[in-house]
Amino acid sequence: MSASQYEKLDEAQRRQIAVREALASVRAEGLEPDADGLRLIEHVASGELTTDQAREQMLALYRQ
Repeated sequence: MSASQYEKLDEAQRRQIAVREALASVRAEGLEPDADGLRLIEHVASGELTTDQAREQMLALYRQ
């Protein structure tokens, strides 16, 4: 495995861990993200969106 492949796998794992921890934190407060929130966080976990992009998309949904 090349160094760049390792870095990509490591980054993917870090994103997935961060998403699991964020969801656990929200749920520990007795809250549950709605379908839009879960969809966006899944895109962050997969690397399709950055957290900044997801935040902007979520804000846009609530500004409508």
